[in-house]
Amino acid sequence: MLLKWFAFFTFLSSSVFELQSNSSILVSLPNDQIIESKHIESTDADWTIKRPSGTSLQGYASKTSVYPGEKLNLFIHSIEPYKIEIFRMGYYNGDGAKHVSTIKKLPINKQTSVSNPDTMEANWKPTIQIRADKSWQSGVYLAKLTNTSEESNYITFVVKERAPKASIGVLISTNTYQAYNNWGGKSFYGYNSTEKKAAVELSFDRPYNNGRGSGEFFAYEYNMIRWMEKKGYELTYFTDTDVDNGLLSNLNIKLLLIPGHDEYWTKAMRDSIQEETYSRINLAVINANVAYWQVRLSDNDKLMVGYKQRADEDPYLKSNPKEVTTTFRSDPVSRPESEVLGIMYQGIPEQKQQPLVISNPSHWIFKGTGLKKGDKIAGVVGGEIDRYDGQMKGVEVLAESPVRLYGKDTMAHVVWYNKPGGGKTFATGTFYWSWFLDSYGHESYANPNKYIEIITVNALNKLLNN
Repeated sequence: MLLKWFAFFTFLSSSVFELQSNSSILVSLPNDQIIESKHIESTDADWTIKRPSGTSLQGYASKTSVYPGEKLNLFIHSIEPYKIEIFRMGYYNGDGAKHVSTIKKLPINKQTSVSNPDTMEANWKPTIQIRADKSWQSGVYLAKLTNTSEESNYITFVVKERAPKASIGVLISTNTYQAYNNWGGKSFYGYNSTEKKAAVELSFDRPYNNGRGSGEFFAYEYNMIRWMEKKGYELTYFTDTDVDNGLLSNLNIKLLLIPGHDEYWTKAMRDSIQEETYSRINLAVINANVAYWQVRLSDNDKLMVGYKQRADEDPYLKSNPKEVTTTFRSDPVSRPESEVLGIMYQGIPEQKQQPLVISNPSHWIFKGTGLKKGDKIAGVVGGEIDRYDGQMKGVEVLAESPVRLYGKDTMAHVVWYNKPGGGKTFATGTFYWSWFLDSYGHESYANPNKYIEIITVNALNKLLNN
């Protein structure tokens, strides 16, 4: 088999590696043990996890994303010998991922427990270093760790691009991953934090307890990515941290796609996305409760600050009130998310799944569906929902679905937003839209729906060719 690409691996305690000409890399460990690292494109390896390892095998990456050619440290705790298999996630004829590399026979590597009780920073020693080859395709990558007991866990990272040719940029919601992550005992939520008390600072230097190490990736983003790549859309990927650091303004893309529950934005993220999608880039939000909480990143993007309901304790309240970590719509920030999205978060419906109800069937977005006013698509609305408040000019309501929130009847909306600067936004206002494009992992709740697919294709065509 011809080797299409290779990557360099360094075991950090020895910093010795040797590139072999036989499609392998030999890595020297401190005890002079040699491990063989195969670098092949293969569909033989299984990216799925059958037996979760729990805390006996966990890890995290030093960054949320890397460019091809950059180094990435992996921090791993294992009480047994283990291997690492790296996959790029996508459709791949239904396989769901492409296996790109394996590192075998890694030794036991026990790390310490939580070192910082306030931020949950793990402060582990780096275990192994990878450097992505320049041919690595932009995407979401999972490093699957598997021990000798065949128990597994993931480490998640994104490969981004400096000058992508793709027209669509996919934003991966890494801030939200950390907000819900309670590794070490704390998240930004009381329900899964020790003593039911949420943290106000969270470290990125820790494993994800959720998603078997993948964070929130499999909740919604993976389904949308599978479908997009299956349909042949050209995509480039990046994270919340990248947008916070100004990446979006340097990309020549036509469309920013937010497939996940991207609830936590920094001020720099909000400034960039609001400015770029006003006229230069269009926006598709295939989820709900996006851009709701303002947070801050500090310590070289290793720490996320979010006081939330305790915003009156935020030290920025006096020194820099526009960066106070409260909801964007609340004082003193006063920037409702509808300014960007056209709709705003409303809450969690009492019913898990409700039908999507068509209210504007003459709109061009329904071309080819044959849908009529009042037609329903079962199960699409739920999880969390958004609503148009009637205040923003240029918003066209496409679907208006009854839901019950906190004992009161209201509506969930799907909208098309024509911004004054010429930018266009399509927002679905529900968690579950992507499940009706590709239902992997959520088959008990959804199946691919031809109407949702036609609507989505129509929207994307307009957003890409506006």
